[in-house]
Amino acid sequence: MTSSDSLPTRGRPRTQDAASRRQSIIESAYRAFVELGFASTSTAEVARRAKVSKRTLYEVFSDKQALFAAVISEHRHLLLDLPRPKDEVCALDECLFRIFRLDISEEESQEREAILRLMTRESILFPELSDYLYETRAVSSRELLMDWLVSTASTKNLPLDDVEICAGMLMDVVFGALLPHRRVEDSKQKKAITAHIKRRIQITLCGMAWLPT
Repeated sequence: MTSSDSLPTRGRPRTQDAASRRQSIIESAYRAFVELGFASTSTAEVARRAKVSKRTLYEVFSDKQALFAAVISEHRHLLLDLPRPKDEVCALDECLFRIFRLDISEEESQEREAILRLMTRESILFPELSDYLYETRAVSSRELLMDWLVSTASTKNLPLDDVEICAGMLMDVVFGALLPHRRVEDSKQKKAITAHIKRRIQITLCGMAWLPT
């Protein structure tokens, strides 16, 4: 046996291990929060699912609120696809269809529905949790949309009297329709909902005095 054979096998870099461990904890927490809700999900349960100790979990996340915020932040791309490519060329309504991810896959659509329901349910039950999400900027969808509207309004022929109101209206008309009172399983119904939301966006833009080119 050579001296090199007796040396222990070198593992992955520590930073890579820490990143993969953090990701595993977030994924396990996401599944637990969706299945059990915030109140019924313990850090011990998340640690069990992630196959780490509670001590390890607390080395990564200070408490359950911070863990919940990380879960929402990790999945916020399912709500808005921002920022956009700088060289993107499309009409304003088509850009918004892409931003609100209206033509995503069935699997992504189910994930989006799960995260929307989770955010809505827990924000009602725990208003302080909703405040925490905004304070930590785990949720910044409205701000991102406002920034995009300001940067593109002049080139897209969209008057912006009040960008905060415009962004809020667009988010209300989209997410209000994406959260039906009952689950929609039929693919035809889902396509109809998508078409309905696209029409909502177009009508809203007309109300904002958008002038298509």
